[in-house]
Amino acid sequence: MYDKYMDAVNREMENAPLIKFFNGLEPQTPEVIEMCMAHTYNVKVKKNALLVCPDAVCTECLFFIVKGAVRGFIMDEDKDITVWLTDENSLIGNIRNPGIPKMNYKEHMQALEDTELVVLPYDIIDQIYTKFPETNILGRKLLAIHYHVSQERSILSRIPSAEARYKQFKETHPLLHFRVPVKFLASYLGMRIETLSRLRKKSKQEQNLMD
Repeated sequence: MYDKYMDAVNREMENAPLIKFFNGLEPQTPEVIEMCMAHTYNVKVKKNALLVCPDAVCTECLFFIVKGAVRGFIMDEDKDITVWLTDENSLIGNIRNPGIPKMNYKEHMQALEDTELVVLPYDIIDQIYTKFPETNILGRKLLAIHYHVSQERSILSRIPSAEARYKQFKETHPLLHFRVPVKFLASYLGMRIETLSRLRKKSKQEQNLMD
């Protein structure tokens, strides 16, 4: 009995950041929280490792970043292209569209730091939506967040000036841009590593003058 109690306490502590995130968007009922805690779990991923669903039964899942930073990337022949960057308090994973076949490009996820995550299997998400219709409000808000982030990326990619793109990213992610290796940030911003290094140096000099 004690072991079962401790397992429940440990699971609640591990999943608390995810539950807090959900409740911040839309307060959830105790039944929904209990189901989330029963079917989600914490994993740790080493720096540079790829994120894969650790459950052999489940082939797809979402990850909630408790601590760390992650990038999404695709491979075009031998070219590694970073398509998104994010850090703590983000829910990441492929958004499914049952009406459209899978993309030709497979998106991979890589930890940029030692990263702690909560794993949320897709089949559990479907069960929660079916069993608790009120959670579809949460689903709508999560989708709105993902749409907004995608819109930001779309606008960023269309800014013609490399310096303006870097400035926009810094303003949007004032802490994250320090945590991303230059080669990945340059890839994401669509510029050469040398260009980004020059812009970083210029930005640092300007900041020193302001200080």
